[in-house]
Amino acid sequence: MTAEGSAWSSTQRLRSLVAVIASAGCIGTTFGLTHPLLALRLEQAGETSGMIGLNAAASAIAVLACGPFVPRLLDGLGVLRALYLATAACAAIILLLPLWQGLGPWFLLRFLLGAFGAVHWIVSETWIISVASDKGRGRIVATYMMVMAGGFACGPLLVTLVGIDGFTPFLIAAALTAVSALPLAFARDAVPRLPPRAKASFVFAFRAAPLLMMAAMLAGFTDMAVIALLPIYGMDLGLPRDGAVQLLTIILIGTMALQLPIGWLADRFDTRRLLVACGVIFLVSPLLLPPVIGEPLYLWPLLIIWGGASIGIYTLALISIGGRFGAAELAGANAAMVALYETGSIFGPLAAGAGLDALGPPGFPLVLVAAAALFLVLALFRGWQRRGGS
Repeated sequence: MTAEGSAWSSTQRLRSLVAVIASAGCIGTTFGLTHPLLALRLEQAGETSGMIGLNAAASAIAVLACGPFVPRLLDGLGVLRALYLATAACAAIILLLPLWQGLGPWFLLRFLLGAFGAVHWIVSETWIISVASDKGRGRIVATYMMVMAGGFACGPLLVTLVGIDGFTPFLIAAALTAVSALPLAFARDAVPRLPPRAKASFVFAFRAAPLLMMAAMLAGFTDMAVIALLPIYGMDLGLPRDGAVQLLTIILIGTMALQLPIGWLADRFDTRRLLVACGVIFLVSPLLLPPVIGEPLYLWPLLIIWGGASIGIYTLALISIGGRFGAAELAGANAAMVALYETGSIFGPLAAGAGLDALGPPGFPLVLVAAAALFLVLALFRGWQRRGGS
C-alpha cells in the first residue's frame, strides 16, 4: 500500500478498489467479446488458423512494444487521466473495426487497440496493488481477476447472442468501453499518487523474480491461444459454431469461480508451490481435452479447473510482485510482467495456429503441453538453485 493510501479511511480504500475493479471488468468484457468476434469474422472470410492467430498477436505485440512507456505516461498524466485517455482511444478504435475491414487494416487497428489497452491494464493493476493491504492482497487481487474473468466469460456469450455480422457487436463493445470510465469518477478523491519512478528495468524485474515473470509468460501463451483458437479447435472436432464458442464461456466461468479460493490460498501458503500446481494443471488439461470434447459431464469440470489455473497463475504472480517491489518500482515491475504476459500472447496464437495447420486438431493441445512442460522445468531448476543457496 502507498503511504498516501495508508492514510485513507477504510471507506475510501473500498471505494477506490471498487471503482478501478468495476472499470477493469467493463474492459474485460469488451476484450472477451472482440477476440472471438474478430477470429470468427476472419474465419468466415476464409483466413487460415495461422493468419487468424497472427492477427490476434497484433494486440500482444503492441502491449510488448508500448508497455515499457506506460510508467512514463503515468508520471506525466497521473493515474486517472491516463485511464481516461485509454478508455476514449479504445472506444474510438473499436468503432473503426467494422468500417475498415480486412486482414491488413485489422493488424493496424488491433495494434492500436492493444497499445491503449496496455495503458488501462498496467495502470489498473498498479492502482490495485498500491492500494491493497499486505494482509489481504491475495483476496483483493483475486477479486479483481474474478471480475475480469467474468467480463471475459460474458464476452463470448454476447457473441452467441448478437452474432458476428453487421455493426451491432462492435457498437456493444464500444459502449462497454465508454461505460468503463464512469466508475472512476466516483473515486476521484481516492486515486493513488505513485512516487517518482525508480529505475526498475525489465532486466531488473526479471532478475528479481524470474519465476513470476515466466509464470506471466505461460499465462499469456495459453490464454491468448485458447481465446483466439479454442472455438476453431472445437469446430475442427465437430462442434457447431455456437457450441465451440461456448467452450470459452465455460473455461472463463472456471476462471471466475476459482479466483477467490486461489487468493485465499495465496494469503496463507507459499505462492511458489501454488504456481507449480497451476503448471501441472496446464500440462494435464490439454491432454485430457480431446477424449472428452463431446462429453459435457467430463468436459465442463475439466474446462473449469483449467480455466481457474489459467488465470490463477497470473493472479499468483501479480499477488507476489506486490510483496517483492516497493511503491516506486511497482509500475515498472508490473509493466515488465505484462510485457512478458504479452510475449507469451504473441507466441501462443502463432504456435497453436501453426500446430493446427500442420498437424490438424492434435496440434493445438500438443503446443500447450510443451509450453507447460518448459515452465515446470524452470520451476524445478529454480527450486534446485534456492536449495543450493544461489
